[in-house]
Amino acid sequence: MSTTSRTRLHPAAIVSLVIGGLIIIGALAFLSWFLISTSSTPNQQATQKLVQWQEIFEKYRSAHDTLPEMPAGGYCLGTGFPIGAGGTANCRDYDAETHYTEEASAPLRDALASVSELPQGVSAAVRGTVGPYALYDDAGVRLLTAEDGTCEAPAVEVWNDGGGLFICQILLTR
Repeated sequence: MSTTSRTRLHPAAIVSLVIGGLIIIGALAFLSWFLISTSSTPNQQATQKLVQWQEIFEKYRSAHDTLPEMPAGGYCLGTGFPIGAGGTANCRDYDAETHYTEEASAPLRDALASVSELPQGVSAAVRGTVGPYALYDDAGVRLLTAEDGTCEAPAVEVWNDGGGLFICQILLTR
C-alpha cells in the first residue's frame, strides 16, 4: 500500500495569504479610484479655464480699480483658437458669422497681461463653439465657454441648443 504524503498549509498561512490578497485588491481599487477622481473632464477643464480668467480680471480690477475698458462686443480669451470663418483664428462660433477673432481681441489680452501671465490654451470645441471668450455688455463682463452637457460650478448656464451645447458663464459686474 502506497501512501502519498500531502503537504498541508497551516491555518495561519492560509489566513496570511487571504489577507495579503485582500490588501493587494484594496490597493488596486484605491489606485483606480485615485486615477479616475483626479482626471478632469473637458467640462471641468473649460470651467477651470474660466476661473483662471476671472482671477486675472479681478487682479486687473484690484490694480486699476476697474475692469479693462473695452467697447461692447465679444473678445477671445487666449490664443490658439481654430481657424474658421474668414480664414482667421476665431472663438465662439468659430466657423460661423457670429465668431470673434483672436486678432481683434489683442488689446484686451494686452491689458490683462499687464497684471499677470495669461492662461494658455483653449477649451474643447462643442458643436462648433469654442471658448473661453468675454462678452462686454451693459450687465458687465461675461466670461463664457462652451460645455458638453450641464455647466460645472461656479459657471452657470446662460443658453443651450437642446442638442448638448451649453454656454456657461461667470459674470463680472462693473
